[in-house]
Amino acid sequence: MKILTFNTVWTVLVFLFLSLYEQWLRRHQPTLDVYPEANAPVGHNRGYYMVPFIPLFTNGEFFTQARNFGYDYDYLAESDSVSDILLRYLEEARNIWQWLLGAAVVGGLITVVMATIVRCSCRRRKKRATLEETQPLLMEAEDYRSTYQSNL
Repeated sequence: MKILTFNTVWTVLVFLFLSLYEQWLRRHQPTLDVYPEANAPVGHNRGYYMVPFIPLFTNGEFFTQARNFGYDYDYLAESDSVSDILLRYLEEARNIWQWLLGAAVVGGLITVVMATIVRCSCRRRKKRATLEETQPLLMEAEDYRSTYQSNL
């Protein structure tokens, strides 16, 4: 399980699940009484404490919307339309486009330099590969007769 914390796909799946849970909470707006007080699987009753969290929190305390934890999902915002959300992102992109362009140019230059280094090292290795051990086993016909030694 230690590896899963660094796995990008796992992280995306967790965030997708939390987003779906948030949609369900907003659509149905359940009260805390809906969460079972007893007869749930072990560790899942409303009053049971969640294991990895310190200070200790009960399961029922997490049965609330994301706004109460200090974050929200932009696409679930009730008052904003999709165009308002896109306009906010475009405004942010206008503020950082120079950095994005610079990062793309620097990344391209680094890629070109690395490709040139690899290409030159392959050429050097190829030039050094003239030793007898690296020669092909089968040669052309004219080379074969000049190097073939026979006792006949």
